[in-house]
Amino acid sequence: MQTSGTCPNCKQGDLITISMTVSGRDLSFTTCHLCEAKWWHRDGEEVPLRSVISQVAQKS
Repeated sequence: MQTSGTCPNCKQGDLITISMTVSGRDLSFTTCHLCEAKWWHRDGEEVPLRSVISQVAQKS
């Protein structure tokens, strides 16, 4: 999981990452400051937003 350096999408922008723990699992959101590409990682593997929403909704 790359969380520093340049964006894999536009190859230019800086990355911003927010990390948290949800249901005992590491969850991180990364976005590119320049092109606004966004992606999520859970326990080091990229996951779709739908998966993140369902995990958080189960906890509520």
